[in-house]
Amino acid sequence: MTTSPSEKAEVGSGRRLQTLLLLGGNEWRPDAVAADSWWLARAARPEVTVLTSAAQDIPETAVGWAAAYFRQLGASVQGCFIQTGKDAADPRRLAQLSGAAAIYLCGGDPAAAQKVLYASPAAEQLRLAFRAGVPLAGSSAGAMVLGGGCLAPSQDFAVRPGLGLVPGVLVVPHWNSASSNWRRAAAGLAQEYQVVAVDESTGVCWDGRSWTVRGPGRAVLVTGSGEVQLGSGRPSPPVE
Repeated sequence: MTTSPSEKAEVGSGRRLQTLLLLGGNEWRPDAVAADSWWLARAARPEVTVLTSAAQDIPETAVGWAAAYFRQLGASVQGCFIQTGKDAADPRRLAQLSGAAAIYLCGGDPAAAQKVLYASPAAEQLRLAFRAGVPLAGSSAGAMVLGGGCLAPSQDFAVRPGLGLVPGVLVVPHWNSASSNWRRAAAGLAQEYQVVAVDESTGVCWDGRSWTVRGPGRAVLVTGSGEVQLGSGRPSPPVE
C-alpha cells in the first residue's frame, strides 16, 4: 500500500509520522505482505532491525527468515540479539536500536520477551524510537509485549506488565486458530484491558492518526459478551 498524499506532505515538512504494526503471528510469509509492505514504506530507508528477545532458542534462524522475506520487499535486515537482561543494557545493542530505520520484534515466547525487555534500557530505546517516527512492528509474542499488559500462556495465562507502547491494551495473536483456553483467558481479561485479538498474518496498523486492519484475516476487540469491530476510538492510541 502506498503512502497517501497527506502523509507525503507531512513527511516532506519534516514531521515523521508514528507507525506501529501489531501482527497476529505467522510473520514473514506471503500472507503478511499487505501489512509489512505498508509498514516498511514508512521507514526512512529500506532497512529492518529484527529484535530477537522472544526467539530464545533460534534467534539467528529468525533473523535468517526475516532476511529472506524482506529481501523480496527490497529491504536489508540485521539482527539485534537481545536475549538477556544484560543484553538489554548493552551499549552496542542500544546503539543498534537508536540507529535503526525500522524495528521488528519477532514472535516466540512472550514471557521470555517480557522478562528480558520490561523496565530495561532497550525498552526505553524502543519508546524513544517510536516517538521519533521509527516504524515499530511486533508479531505474535513481539506484539504481545508491546501492550500495556503481556499475556503469558506458559504461566497459566498470567498477565505481566508490557512495555506500554499501547497503554491499556492486551494483544492476543493467532485468533483464527486460538484454543478454547486462549479464548476464555481473553474474555476474562476484557473488563481490565482492551483485548485486541488478531488473526494470523493480519496487522493492526497505527498510522499516527487512527487504526486500520491490513491482511487476509480479522482483528477484533474481545468483550465479555462477544467480539466487536475496531473503531470509535478503540483500541487506545499508542504513546505520544
